[in-house]
Amino acid sequence: MENDYTAAKNAASYTDNDIKAVKHGGNRISGLDGLRTLAITGVTLFHMFPQTIRGGWLGVSLFFVLTGFLLAYTGEKGREKRSFSLLSYGWKRIKRIYPSLIIMILLTVGVYSFFAPDIIKAVRPEVLSVLLGFNNWWQIGQNADYFTRIASQSPFTHLWFLGIEIQYYLLWPLLYGLYIGISKLLNPKAGTAFFLLAGLGAMAVMPYDFSEGMDMTRLYYGTDTRVYALLLGAALGFCISHKSLETTCSPWKKKILSFLYGAALLVTGAGYLFLDGQLSMVYEWAMAAYTVLFLLLLAWTADPSLPMGKLMDNRLFRWIGKYSYGLFLWQYPVIFLFRYMKWEDAMPYGMEILEIALMALLALWTELLAGLFTGHIRFSFHLRKTVIQAAAILLISLPAFPFMAYGCRGIWNSADSRVSDMGEMKERFAENEKMLEAQQVEAIPVPEETKTGSRPTLDHVACIGDSVMLGSAMALRDVLPDCYIDAKVSRYVGAGLDIARQMDQMGVLGNTVVISLGTNGPLDGQYEGQTKSLLDYLGPDRHIFWVTVHCPATGWQDSNNAYLRKIAAEYPNVTLVDWQGEVTKHPEWLGGDDIHPNNEGTAAYAGLIHDAIAAKM
Repeated sequence: MENDYTAAKNAASYTDNDIKAVKHGGNRISGLDGLRTLAITGVTLFHMFPQTIRGGWLGVSLFFVLTGFLLAYTGEKGREKRSFSLLSYGWKRIKRIYPSLIIMILLTVGVYSFFAPDIIKAVRPEVLSVLLGFNNWWQIGQNADYFTRIASQSPFTHLWFLGIEIQYYLLWPLLYGLYIGISKLLNPKAGTAFFLLAGLGAMAVMPYDFSEGMDMTRLYYGTDTRVYALLLGAALGFCISHKSLETTCSPWKKKILSFLYGAALLVTGAGYLFLDGQLSMVYEWAMAAYTVLFLLLLAWTADPSLPMGKLMDNRLFRWIGKYSYGLFLWQYPVIFLFRYMKWEDAMPYGMEILEIALMALLALWTELLAGLFTGHIRFSFHLRKTVIQAAAILLISLPAFPFMAYGCRGIWNSADSRVSDMGEMKERFAENEKMLEAQQVEAIPVPEETKTGSRPTLDHVACIGDSVMLGSAMALRDVLPDCYIDAKVSRYVGAGLDIARQMDQMGVLGNTVVISLGTNGPLDGQYEGQTKSLLDYLGPDRHIFWVTVHCPATGWQDSNNAYLRKIAAEYPNVTLVDWQGEVTKHPEWLGGDDIHPNNEGTAAYAGLIHDAIAAKM
């Protein structure tokens, strides 16, 4: 997950009129905008504060449930009125999805062309995957190769969700036709049961495919592993569409269900805060359990005999729900740019408010401009007023048009791949991996007299690291000739303890240890136990030199470095090697991914470690 589990999103293709069209006996279902608000809030806060709102990605599942529900419910209500049309269905989805999406893509590429040109220099394949509706599979393919993944930082990472939605929209006429056929052959309950069973069957795919230590991207982004939420939402939509709901219920039932509704919201909030997407239980059962919880929330919200729908239907929630598609589209391009440009560092307090305000303004503007061309904006019947309204929208949009034109140019001139820029680094990694394999065979145990000591030594240094250290392995051997290095791409802090134990068993774990972990994930929070377990195993008598991390496009660079400073204050034998502080002053040391050092940078990286150890001798 990216950043991974970077991702998310919005039951985006439904307009305010769609929601108003969902009716029970002439009264629209209240509260659906409130549920969309609940979902988009979780996703947005997750993107902004991934170390605090660890489970905000759960909003994705809620949006999938809402999409499945609304497609089934509005389809059945339209068929009852003999107004359902396949052409109308397709055209409505196109009008809702693509104008705003194209506006966002063009303006984003245009702005990034000036502020972060390296990020969008090979953007065309990604844009095509978004527009053609297979971005989730494109991202899975990118993540399969490490060098492709690190080269593919993007402001469009969140659009994997839209890929699954578009695929489901394309599949829906066939699924709906199957439902109609079963309903006519048997009865509507049988058709609903088919979707229920299909959803439960699809729910089993994710835990079945899960295995410890695997890359979660395939499970998180896969259409086959996520479609169950859409199918179960459809089953609920069919069920409610044929059910006559009472407008009143007994006081005791209302109290019990209101209590359960409040409890469900609290459980959702707890999930937003604590359910980290790297936990095994997410893929084994927790994501499915929360999907069921969201189905209950939706069913209770849609029940006109209960007060929850009206409570979730306040003006603020209706506004957020109305513009949730725009908020979804713009949130990651805004957050990514602020993080990439380090604007948050210049204004540590209040920058988040500015980001949210910018997202809201862009969402409102996008809705107005897209509505101008799709007819969603209701103009006055008076020609003069209509012209004035249209002219006002175009005037407001005027500053954006040059950037959008530049975005068209950027996509047209885009390279086909950014991986070619990683060729030199890929070759270096391969050479270093061969060197480390040979090192394991030739490893010489550390002499007993150098395993302990009051001061660190430049002899027999043990190095544990990730891809940053792997890329610099040759340079480290130049300045620390008899060091033992165990470094690997995509390694996170949880692997450090096992590596230290293996080194200890091999007899190569001396009194000086260099650690370079933290590029691929958090060190604190739920991972704090793994970080401290590594430090405790190494013990207070060894001298530990931990290299600070430089990975600006991630959500954990600053929190990891802050946590390392805390660790250094708590553990007297831990010394920080401030790679982040030095490389920030020398961007020429970095490769095109802005994470891994180039040839000049590897020498600087190794020299910094050497000097930090020497200074403590």
